Amino acid sequence: MADSNSKPVVRRLHKGRLYGCLTILVLFIIIISSIISGCSKRNNEKDKKDKDSSVVDVINPQQTQQDEYVKDKYVIYIDPGHGGNDPGSNNGDRYEKVDNLRYATVVYEELLKKDNIEPVIIRTDNQTFFSNEEKAKMANDADADLYLALHRNHSEDWTACGVEIWVQKEKDVVDEVLGYKLLQALSAVGIQSNRGVQAGYTNDSQGNFQIIEYTNMPCCIVELGFISNDEDNRLFDKNYKEYGIAIANVAEQMCLDGYLDEVVQ
Repeated sequence: MADSNSKPVVRRLHKGRLYGCLTILVLFIIIISSIISGCSKRNNEKDKKDKDSSVVDVINPQQTQQDEYVKDKYVIYIDPGHGGNDPGSNNGDRYEKVDNLRYATVVYEELLKKDNIEPVIIRTDNQTFFSNEEKAKMANDADADLYLALHRNHSEDWTACGVEIWVQKEKDVVDEVLGYKLLQALSAVGIQSNRGVQAGYTNDSQGNFQIIEYTNMPCCIVELGFISNDEDNRLFDKNYKEYGIAIANVAEQMCLDGYLDEVVQ
């Protein structure tokens, strides 16, 4: 039986034990935190890996296609419109077939300098003439990548002026980009007005110009100013070399950007 008169025992907590307990507690917290952090990091890495894999699954097919379809050489046909007994439009003794050949020759010679392009020019003199069917067959048989029909415009209204690009009536992204880039580049050289990218055929959006209709590859008609407009003629005479260089550079860029690469099924 306990002695009711005995004093209660006061237990003293020594500093050494207190520090030891605190140290163990801190170590325990550090270990638990490390375990939790490690698990979280592994989960994040796994999620990132899974996410990256899903992105690769989406991107790789497109990248693979680009690797497969990029060509060493792009064949570009340059067609100085008209020729021979077909002079095209005229302004007095100024004939369209002559102007067309002047700037088409610059385009051809500029593209000859490009390592990745094989240019072909339809005619090199003003006595030669080929029909649209014949010219289209040449390009189709050569499996050309781009066809540039180079012309000058004409109107009974002498105030009509500027540059326009014609593409097929069902224009797609290639037509849109090609037309936009050509107009942008030619405008940078200097033109009276930008008449935009036109689709179909003059006054008939349901049809196409023959050369666009007959060719299998992307094709456009460049109407480089109105031969019936004196200021357009002045600008042409002053800038036709720069116009030709600008057109050649756009053609090359279309190749480098992959717009002319065919998707093989």
